[in-house]
Amino acid sequence: MELKYDKTKNFQERLCFLRQYTNWVKSVPNEVWSSKQAQFVNSLFANRKNFSLLPTQYLRMVDAGRTVRNKRLNQR
Repeated sequence: MELKYDKTKNFQERLCFLRQYTNWVKSVPNEVWSSKQAQFVNSLFANRKNFSLLPTQYLRMVDAGRTVRNKRLNQR
């Protein structure tokens, strides 16, 4: 089974999530959202050993993304 990737739909979903999260952060007291943020960060630290991507691989991906973005900007 092949998964179809819709870049535009994915981007719109991410924007929608960010808007919802921003509204939630604005609507709750600082103590609430900061404790949730701390839980999230702590869970990332707890699971860092399970992350299969090496730091060097991640940095290569970031560089490749920057290269593609720069090429697109230069084409305009």
